Parts: sequence; structure tokens; C-alpha cells
Amino acid sequence: MPDISNLSVEELKRLQAEAEVLIASKKDQAIEDAYNQIMSIADNVSLSIEQILDFGTQKRKKNTRKAVEPRYRNKNNPTDTWTGRGKQPRWLVAELEKGAKLEDFLI
Repeated sequence: MPDISNLSVEELKRLQAEAEVLIASKKDQAIEDAYNQIMSIADNVSLSIEQILDFGTQKRKKNTRKAVEPRYRNKNNPTDTWTGRGKQPRWLVAELEKGAKLEDFLI
């Protein structure tokens, strides 16, 4: 790499402008190359880009988790429930400290 420490301010500004133009050109070329690769892949599988994107979207939707049904319910407030996963809720911890058993809250 050339030593640029001896360049004047004007020369450095010109070099900076040339570098910015070159960076923009390389980015554009990288985007064009990526586009051409995508088009080639789409042609190889006989699909449009939209069909490939739709396929990816559908595949991600299939992997969504369904909600886990609650297994435990607060006897004092039936809207308080717990699935049995993760940290025990405060209402359950308080009841267990009072001497209740976990099985007492099964739904």
C-alpha cells in the first residue's frame, strides 16, 4: 500500500473522492453478481424468484410453535395459570410455601 502521509490536503481529498467512487462501483458490481447468481439458481430449478421466496416464507411458517396448554390453575384466581415450564409464578410459589402441593393445582 502506498504511503499517503506525505500527500497534501488537496491530494488527499482527491484520493478520498476517487476511493468513494471506487467503493460505490464495487458495491454495485457485488449486487449485480449476486443478482446474476440468484437468477441462475432460479433458472436451474425452473422457478421464479418470487416462487423461491414464497417457498422460503411457507417453510418458516410451518416451524412456528403452537402454544402450550396450561397444566396448573390458581384456585383463588382461575385466570392465573401455568404451563409447568419455566420459572414458577409467584402465586404458585406463595401457595407452595404455605404447604400446598403442586398436584393440588393440576387442571
